[in-house]
Amino acid sequence: MLCITRCFKLVGFKLLLLSTVCGLGGLPATPLHGQANQSHLIRYKLKPGETLVSKVVHFAETRTVMSDLEEESTSRTTTEKVWEVTDLAANGDMTFEYRINSVSMAQTVGEGEELSYDSQSDAQVPDIFKHVAETIAKPLALITINARGQIVKRDKELQAPQLGIGELTIPLPEEEIGIAGQWSVPRELRVKLESGAFKTIKVRELYTLEKVSAGVATISIVTQPLTPVNDAAVEAQLIQQLSRGEIKFDLDQGRMLSKSLVWKDEVLGFRGAETSLSYDGKFTEELLPATKRTAARAAVERAK
Repeated sequence: MLCITRCFKLVGFKLLLLSTVCGLGGLPATPLHGQANQSHLIRYKLKPGETLVSKVVHFAETRTVMSDLEEESTSRTTTEKVWEVTDLAANGDMTFEYRINSVSMAQTVGEGEELSYDSQSDAQVPDIFKHVAETIAKPLALITINARGQIVKRDKELQAPQLGIGELTIPLPEEEIGIAGQWSVPRELRVKLESGAFKTIKVRELYTLEKVSAGVATISIVTQPLTPVNDAAVEAQLIQQLSRGEIKFDLDQGRMLSKSLVWKDEVLGFRGAETSLSYDGKFTEELLPATKRTAARAAVERAK
């Protein structure tokens, strides 16, 4: 009935596989400007034998109004993401196996009942979550990155939509950068026009080094459209692509400690005068300390 809402129903669940496919790892991070101050070299420094485990939480709420009809949908996903570092090449390239250890998912659409699944406790999997459940604790990809976070090789491509959360890794600036220094990564988004034709929308992910304290860099990120958009129907397709947030990066250990993104927007008139689409979302990723990783692994083993 509300076709735009259908596009958002599984946003939280497709997020699981997205980070292996968003595909701008090979593009340069273009420096913009910076203050004259102490400069910092931001680089990945992964070591063979290391296992990096992160907790990822994504929540999304969509509200669609079509004249006198209104529908709300929500989704929430919590996952444990794993990078198992397998190799460090002479040129500094790092290779790791990427997998999802566990997942908890829930979804509601309109007045329908909530559908949910927890890989650590549920034996039965609702059909809508089966494609995700089949990937749990299995290698999703073997990925090689360079010190700037650019993906130089991967052994498989997983198909998933762009949801505005960026790449698997953070694209880092080419050179040292000072506080308030900025760099950007270009992206292209494809939207469908009412005529059936497709249009490319150019955007950029703009990164700013906000501060460095105790060896941890705080980096802000915002996705900005570069192509002028004056069509509400096109804006409705971009609403979950344009996010803003913050990244914490350990300069000494060379890895991301946390990432948070938020979406909050509304488009009026995307299907006529009495229509609207609003989208609220939040994404967080946090690197778990060793004690929490051990407890999480034990829970996964008990669930098998």
